Amino acid sequence: MQRIAAVTLLALFLAACATAAPAPLPTYTPLPTYTPYPTYTPQPTFAPASVAKASPPPAPVVANTPAALCIAWTEAAAHVGETTCVRGTVVSTNASGSTFFIDFDKTRASFYAVSFRHTFDDVRGKCVEISGKISPYNGRPQIIIDSKEQVKVCAD
Repeated sequence: MQRIAAVTLLALFLAACATAAPAPLPTYTPLPTYTPYPTYTPQPTFAPASVAKASPPPAPVVANTPAALCIAWTEAAAHVGETTCVRGTVVSTNASGSTFFIDFDKTRASFYAVSFRHTFDDVRGKCVEISGKISPYNGRPQIIIDSKEQVKVCAD
């Protein structure tokens, strides 16, 4: 009896081992695969030499401008975008790191000049003419001073 039980168990074991494991089902992708974030490579566009435009030359710095052609610093806000000369008495100068400011009033809410290269400590209390393009910065009109020739002490 033990022999029959052992043979039966061995037969069941061999039958279990002989049965192959079910094959995995094939996967199906209904749509082709793609990159989730499409890449974009802009194609260069070349304009013919006759159509290509060169950048305009930089605006000339207004030097030695007669006082009649300079505007008062109080009028600078009305001339934003223009290259002109602004005239006024410097109330204060201030250096903050590599930035130098020339202020024409104590409120610091109106026209000023700023330089990232030069300092002008000798202009405090003097009438100066600053030439250049008036541009807005944080609601205030300003002239960025790139060269010392843009700042002149008034002749009269």
